[in-house]
Amino acid sequence: MRNLRNTPLQTLEGLGGAVTGSYQKGYSVIYQQMHELGGACSFLYRIFHSTRKITGYQSAITDQIVAVSTRAMSTIIFAGLFVGAILVLQFESMLRRFDAQSLLGGLNTSATIREIGPLIISFLLAGKVGAYTTAELANMRVTEQIDAIESLGTDSIQYLIIPRFFAIVISSLFLLAIGLAVSVMGSLLVADFFSGMNLYEYILSIPRFVGLWTLFEGFIRCSIFSTIVATVSTYKGYTATGGARGVGKAVTASAIYINVYIVVANFISSSLLEWIHDFLQWVTS
Repeated sequence: MRNLRNTPLQTLEGLGGAVTGSYQKGYSVIYQQMHELGGACSFLYRIFHSTRKITGYQSAITDQIVAVSTRAMSTIIFAGLFVGAILVLQFESMLRRFDAQSLLGGLNTSATIREIGPLIISFLLAGKVGAYTTAELANMRVTEQIDAIESLGTDSIQYLIIPRFFAIVISSLFLLAIGLAVSVMGSLLVADFFSGMNLYEYILSIPRFVGLWTLFEGFIRCSIFSTIVATVSTYKGYTATGGARGVGKAVTASAIYINVYIVVANFISSSLLEWIHDFLQWVTS
């Protein structure tokens, strides 16, 4: 090991400065992450606070729902089909080792509805719907269109954000439901053509693993993930600065933060829902 007593003072000072700089950089990153999270939560509160005065914006919400749904429908259907197919191939190869292929339908459907389906499809919505919404609002912000709306006495949150927010949440729930249904159908096709499994046996095993609680878990996760997509995408677009470069930075940051928040929310919701399920079983037993 090198003897530090023989090390020049300038070198030691340089090492100390590098270590201090690393700590400062790490602290800055953590501070930035917490600042963004706090800003998004505060922005969500502003949206909910403004929902008391949305009379007259129903048509705008409907138009946004149609626009978001048609924009992302093809991507969700295509991705959902392959999500179910991939899961079947993975589960079938593992269950074959234990001669338990009869459980394939139930395990695959349960994993698709509870975990994999909402998670992967939400990532696609973040890239398809979230990025578009962020770019649209950011472009309006940097070109001072939002400032012009506010100068006329119109609440920009009610006029621009609320229709897009509720449209993303409602459309995301609808698209996630379609994506999960397509995933289940895709798993049926792959199980029949590639795994050679009896479809009757496949379908018969589904009720053993999928019940009302499974559907409830899928719905809760879809609601949480869609709210994250709607909140972060509108927040980053609404607060964008810096011209055209700022629009690009806002879109990139929106996609990153949405994916990170979804992963964290998935872990928290999984732990919490599992605890609630065990508690309910203990109460009813």
